Amino acid sequence: MVEIKELDADYVSEDGFVTDNDNDSDLESDMDSEPDLDETMMERLAALVDIVPASTRARISSNAMAAVGMGAAAFGLAGKVAWFLSTAALLIVFPLALESDKEQVMVQYEKEQQMLQQQTVPPGPGSPIGSQ
Repeated sequence: MVEIKELDADYVSEDGFVTDNDNDSDLESDMDSEPDLDETMMERLAALVDIVPASTRARISSNAMAAVGMGAAAFGLAGKVAWFLSTAALLIVFPLALESDKEQVMVQYEKEQQMLQQQTVPPGPGSPIGSQ
């Protein structure tokens, strides 16, 4: 059966191995003194208020607002261009495609009519009546 024995903090085993609990306590105190790493992005940005001067913050803010404004204007312009192109396609290209299709159908119909006429050519004068 296994026997469990509690040892002193300064115990030295037969092979010369020394246990040292001081290192463990140092690690625990280092971990306790570290700041909380679970801070959010907003908390980090709020902490920058004390570091970054007001003039620099104002310049960053105005540049960011200008970039957002330009992005919104570009998005609006892209929407207007897309609307124009889709409307133009529906009003111009779609009817043109329908007319082109009608023309192809008419050409095919005329070819079929010509083939039917060539097959049913009446016999010319002077040919025997039953020679078709």
